[in-house]
Amino acid sequence: MKKVATILSTLFHPLLMPTYGIAIALYTSYMRIFGDRLLGIIVIGVLLTTCILPSLGIYILYKTGHVSDFRLHERTERTVPYIINFACYIACYLYLYRFGIPGWILAFIAGAIVSLIIALFINRYWKISAHMVAAGSMVTLVFLMSFYGLMLTPYILPLQIAIVLLAGAIGSSRILLKRHTLGQVGAGFALGVLCCVSMFYIFV
Repeated sequence: MKKVATILSTLFHPLLMPTYGIAIALYTSYMRIFGDRLLGIIVIGVLLTTCILPSLGIYILYKTGHVSDFRLHERTERTVPYIINFACYIACYLYLYRFGIPGWILAFIAGAIVSLIIALFINRYWKISAHMVAAGSMVTLVFLMSFYGLMLTPYILPLQIAIVLLAGAIGSSRILLKRHTLGQVGAGFALGVLCCVSMFYIFV
């Protein structure tokens, strides 16, 4: 079970979740009319700014001895990586804005930025689950798209079921691997939901 939990934690790492979220938003909504080539360019840009660049920054911190673990298991070592992520997410937001991406998609990235800021301060005193912050945002994105008619009908029910089950599996994995407590997992999920919902209603 621990191997499965490790695989889930890796495949659905917080740095990968924005890319998954933007891909869902683009490929399961009316945005599909812009074609695979343009949408693919946008998704690659999101992957670069929210995953590859932050990962490179964390790797440099690890190699220079500023963090002891590339996976940032130590709460006290997360501050600088969070700041790097924040800068990269701002770059991602500007990148999407320049493409003319609609506000309801920008709200997803804005929610991630706000949740990063809040998680940064919480993390100074308590180890909140970044995995579940991201999972909460993803669940919220799927359900908001469904409720407001932004998602194409054939995708609605399968994605709702899949995303809820996935969020539960990610949270269970973090607890099974003893990376977080149930409270930290629940708090992370709640923060992701709150930030995503708040930004959605501000932007839309």
